Amino acid sequence: MSERQRANHQHSAAVPHADATRSEVAGISAQSAELLCTDDAGVRCVTLSHPTRRNALDDDARARLLALLQRAFADPAIRVLVITGAAGTFSAGGDLRAMSTDPAVAAPRLEVAGDIIRAIAAAPIPVLTAVEGQCYGFGLALAAASDHIIAGATASFCCPFPRVGLAADGGLHHTLAARVGRGRAAQMLMFAEPVDTRLAAEWGLIDQATNDGEALPTALERARTLTARAPLSLSTAKRLQADLAGLDAALRAEATAQLDLITSDDFAEGVAAFLAKRPATFHGR
Repeated sequence: MSERQRANHQHSAAVPHADATRSEVAGISAQSAELLCTDDAGVRCVTLSHPTRRNALDDDARARLLALLQRAFADPAIRVLVITGAAGTFSAGGDLRAMSTDPAVAAPRLEVAGDIIRAIAAAPIPVLTAVEGQCYGFGLALAAASDHIIAGATASFCCPFPRVGLAADGGLHHTLAARVGRGRAAQMLMFAEPVDTRLAAEWGLIDQATNDGEALPTALERARTLTARAPLSLSTAKRLQADLAGLDAALRAEATAQLDLITSDDFAEGVAAFLAKRPATFHGR
């Protein structure tokens, strides 16, 4: 049986992709997010699951997510990919508790994060995100890089980086402006204030609002609709809309800036204040 025939056999069986699920769950630390995969008739659903950390993604989880996405985008049986979060939250973004300030450690982390966003943007299939609760930081970067965002009524979207002495990464300086315009993107990137679902829909940050708890069922329904469309037409539409060069430039500039900021006194103060649950006092150094 060829690889394509084997993939099509898995597709027709419409059962969870057991091998993928096992490889992502087995052997991971309790401090790292699980990445849970299910397949149904050409739709792969990836769930970020670490409820005690609001589905934050540490370095290990990001590396596993990149590998998972690369496999999915190379699988001819997968026609649409949906990303969601467990326990009523999409993702709080990066895990500050596990974030190293050593540039030798941070540089590979930023490279992996950038490669995740590049993979989503350049994928040959549509990528949908189903958002409930918080969609913050790198979680927002995942959503903003996707092709279609569906959000529950009380979801919120935020770039919290200035609260802890960092700048946004994950391509947000590019993808936010593409979705909501430069002025509103600057508002999110600088003020670090949450944007609710109503305003996100008004701005064009999200594509569809639902009742709470209905984002994932709605996303899966929309994904099934896409499986009935011509795959080459969808990949062409995505490719012709993409500005991969602009996104790549933003990711590289963000990584350079972030490597400077993680060694700053302001970032050390931001992390300390976050962990102590107190307001931060920044001094611009």
